[in-house]
Amino acid sequence: MLKRFFLICSGADLPLLDECSNGEQNKYVGIGATIFFTAFMAAIAGSYALYTVFENIYTSIIFGIIWGY
Repeated sequence: MLKRFFLICSGADLPLLDECSNGEQNKYVGIGATIFFTAFMAAIAGSYALYTVFENIYTSIIFGIIWGY
């Protein structure tokens, strides 16, 4: 399930990857995980930046998530 999520994040062609070897699938899982965690860290950084501006935790979380993704 998590592997499939990271494959979707990588933007790979899923039917084509189903026919490929496990090593090739793992390469795209790594790419998808890198993309996901980069976006996740951007959301955290955006939330913190907006918190320093607005000093309201709820506003910063909402806009930080929108800005990060």
